[in-house]
Amino acid sequence: MPTKERESNFELLRIICMLMVMTVHAIGYINEDELFGVRGALDHFLGHFCTVCVNGFVMISGWFGIKASWRGAAKLLFQVFYITAICVGVALLLGLPVSFEKDVLPFLLLGKGYWFVVAYLILYALAPVLNAFIEHVDQKTFRNVLISWLMVEFLYGYLLDTGHFAFGFSPLFFIGLYLLARYARLYPGKLFSLPKWADFSIYAGLILISATLFWFGYRWFGMGFHLNHSDSPLAIAASLFFLLGFSKMHFHSRAINWLAASAFAIYLVHEHPLVSGRYDQVFETISAHLPLGFVYPVSLLAIICIAFLCILIDKPRIPLWRVIDNRLKLIRICCPEK
Repeated sequence: MPTKERESNFELLRIICMLMVMTVHAIGYINEDELFGVRGALDHFLGHFCTVCVNGFVMISGWFGIKASWRGAAKLLFQVFYITAICVGVALLLGLPVSFEKDVLPFLLLGKGYWFVVAYLILYALAPVLNAFIEHVDQKTFRNVLISWLMVEFLYGYLLDTGHFAFGFSPLFFIGLYLLARYARLYPGKLFSLPKWADFSIYAGLILISATLFWFGYRWFGMGFHLNHSDSPLAIAASLFFLLGFSKMHFHSRAINWLAASAFAIYLVHEHPLVSGRYDQVFETISAHLPLGFVYPVSLLAIICIAFLCILIDKPRIPLWRVIDNRLKLIRICCPEK
């Protein structure tokens, strides 16, 4: 019996989220003085539309529910080690300086490199507890816990920034996103059952409101009220409706599924310190030498090309992991636990 082909809607979302991450990094930090120029304003609004990137990637896990296993964790870690080895190996071949302390150890997860991987691994480890809670409580209890989390996050994460939620870059924040996406799938109701055009319209509307408030906040008060961060209430809501829009698209594409299988490598490669500085230089060069009307199309083309290169770099990992995984299975069969 043929294997059912995997739907491509969420695979496309994975790819788009990674391209959004690249876009945010390409834009870089925008000084508030630049917001009132044409280029600064365009970068600001474009960056705002991409604030859903990390949230969306985490919410995909919440939508389906993480089925945690040692094998799954090992597969993720192997990808991290593989990409780090490739980045370091290419740098050495090119004669570039490589620091074992700064460029290798932290990105083998023995330091502060790849913050997302560490935060996601913590969520991954806690997933069985979260899943048990979800499976054994009624809708009202689930909703109340979720509302409690949103209130605490809004007060201590968004408003007061006590550090526990780290502007959305923390396992504690990921847990809330996981629960929110899971609730939306299990208990859609009327709000989460809108047609996909409405979901995408709400996403766009929330982002425009957020970006506009941020812009006027700096103009009137000299501050943007953290509306450009992932933990903004508007960003959380926009991320959810962005996810919901993709959940209602149903199609199959082998090409998209093939690309999405290595989508996470886009983050791992371009955020490695041996690559990230040169990645920034690409867009600094484009910005410095091209008129404004060409900057964005050329930058988009560069992002797509770099993303595709990252995917190609990752492709040998898949058969390599398959060999390792089969060997591990063989060991478990030959040496079963007592």
